[in-house]
Amino acid sequence: MKRLLPLFLCGLLPSCGPTHNSPNLGGIYNAAAQQEHLDRNPIIVIPGILGSRLIDDQGRVIWGQFGGDAVDPSSAEGRHLLALPMSESGWPRDNVKADGALEQLQVSLGWDFQFSAYAGMLRAFGIGGYLDSAKSDLSTVNYGPGHYTCFQFGYDWRRSCAENAAALGRFIEEKRRYVQQERIKRHGRSGEVKFDIIAHSMGGLVARYYLMYGKQPLSNEANMAVTWAGAQHVEKLIMVGTPNDGSIYPIQQLSSGYRLAPFLPKMDAAVVATMPSLYELLPHKKTQAVIDRDSRPIPLDTTAAWESLHWGLADPSQDVVLQKLLPELSSANERRAMALAHLSKLLRNAKAFHRAMDAPCHPPRGVEIHAFAGDAVATGSRAQLNAKGKPYIIDLIPGDGSVTRRSMLMDRRKAAEAGERLKSPIRWTDTRFIFSDHIGMTRDLAFVDNVLHILLERPWEKFAERTKWCAPFSHKNQQGLFWDELSLRPRVPYYHARRNVRETHGSVSLTTRDDRDSACTKYKFRNANASAIS
Repeated sequence: MKRLLPLFLCGLLPSCGPTHNSPNLGGIYNAAAQQEHLDRNPIIVIPGILGSRLIDDQGRVIWGQFGGDAVDPSSAEGRHLLALPMSESGWPRDNVKADGALEQLQVSLGWDFQFSAYAGMLRAFGIGGYLDSAKSDLSTVNYGPGHYTCFQFGYDWRRSCAENAAALGRFIEEKRRYVQQERIKRHGRSGEVKFDIIAHSMGGLVARYYLMYGKQPLSNEANMAVTWAGAQHVEKLIMVGTPNDGSIYPIQQLSSGYRLAPFLPKMDAAVVATMPSLYELLPHKKTQAVIDRDSRPIPLDTTAAWESLHWGLADPSQDVVLQKLLPELSSANERRAMALAHLSKLLRNAKAFHRAMDAPCHPPRGVEIHAFAGDAVATGSRAQLNAKGKPYIIDLIPGDGSVTRRSMLMDRRKAAEAGERLKSPIRWTDTRFIFSDHIGMTRDLAFVDNVLHILLERPWEKFAERTKWCAPFSHKNQQGLFWDELSLRPRVPYYHARRNVRETHGSVSLTTRDDRDSACTKYKFRNANASAIS
């Protein structure tokens, strides 16, 4: 069975094997989960590609249910609804919208059954009514009847990650107002509202783009400025199985179409190939992940390569599908011209997205980025073309079955640097590894245990004190010390690690971020009894 991010069926059914010890999550976290401290951030869960239900303007399910009242994606109507409208420029809207995260995939084909998608993770984090759904080992945390600070962000996964980042920004603004109102109602005051985000697979790209650029549209400019506009509303971003350097598997779906399971309808290549998100998930150009039969790298960002290989919208045999998608165009030549123009636009968009996400991701102080990567499943990293011009996997490396460990960490070490420390454009707060497949990671008890610890228990006082004492400041007293307007306490000036500044205060030489943070802490206690301090 072919795979697409995320791998929905791999790991959806319970597996047989030896019994493993598991933590009593309820016993560990119930007390902390039921607290309503104002300094506890609300959380937002963002699923990956395919992980949000899609409906039309009549409420019919376009994605998330097969059979019953759902639209058949293999029918003429289903193809037209599922594919994005094509154009030579711009991104036309259609009547399809997201309807929340996909808890379970419903299948009704003569018999009814369900595949659990994000139900376990949503229950574990107390997302609304999901707490009361089917029993699960992950539902043992009792968040109490009044818990109101967990949200799920469903989005149209067909569209660009940048477009969905703007939608995430609007979602955060809406939920921020809601949390403020609830806090005032319950506690008489609101306080500052920041969010913690748990994002799976492509959802991590949506969240990271939002942190770096806010609601700013994607630009084709060579140097798109990182503004960190979204970081003012987020304190922690937890990424799980995110293809930060892309994945090899979307190439197979873009070139040949996608079938979720042998007994389910297939999405034709021309339908899948209308979606910007799939191109944004392609491997980074630097990885040279696809080679031809002579081992030469294929430039995936050029229309000419797709035309020569007859992939997706550039495949002449897909004209029968294009007739359903472009009924207003009467000739095959007109349809092909429109399809190639749309393909060219998609490739330019993906190139701009990769360039934007390749910028150094060094978040401002107070913002944390955590990584949960899979590294126990052999995962494709390179592909080669067969005699028919179709890609097949030739290299397998550690990953989660859909995303390699290297891609998740955005590991940019070269082969000669394999023994050196991790080199990544992302400044990770910490990295952890889960021994499950792509979708199974979200239900893994080790993952849930660690995430709940980060959200509910991990000490924050030390970090807060460092920020309080060492943040940049502009006022000096006569002795040259910096002062805090609120507490009237002296501070040591803070210099960002990227600036090559060497400053000496007394006998302390400040050369690195850690050195400066340590000096700030020592300076605080050394001057705690100074006569000028109230």
